[in-house]
Amino acid sequence: MNAHTDLIDRYFDAWNETDHTRRRELIAATWTTDADYRDPLLAGAGHDGIDAMIRAVHERFPHHLFRRTTQVDSFANRLRFSWELTTPEGDAIVKGSDFGVLDSHGRLQAVTGFLDQVPDGA
Repeated sequence: MNAHTDLIDRYFDAWNETDHTRRRELIAATWTTDADYRDPLLAGAGHDGIDAMIRAVHERFPHHLFRRTTQVDSFANRLRFSWELTTPEGDAIVKGSDFGVLDSHGRLQAVTGFLDQVPDGA
């Protein structure tokens, strides 16, 4: 694995973490303090905003998990990867692709997400 793959796997670990303290540690290790996340349904700025956004997803989709579905493609300080949100039974209900910008220390400064597949009525 390369550093970008490790970073994005840690990104998903943060998305999947239900323990508040551990999730905050993962966010701090993955994101810059002024980080920004945006997709058509969610937005979060800074560690507090990203934590609140992830917590809201856990409340709406309890026991669901995010997982990376592609390799991490990168050049310079840009990267992209795809993912899916799965039910406790393992069925993918949402799929998307994210594009990230890294700071000079290799942490996420910004992520823009696109939803490739969403359930009807979402």
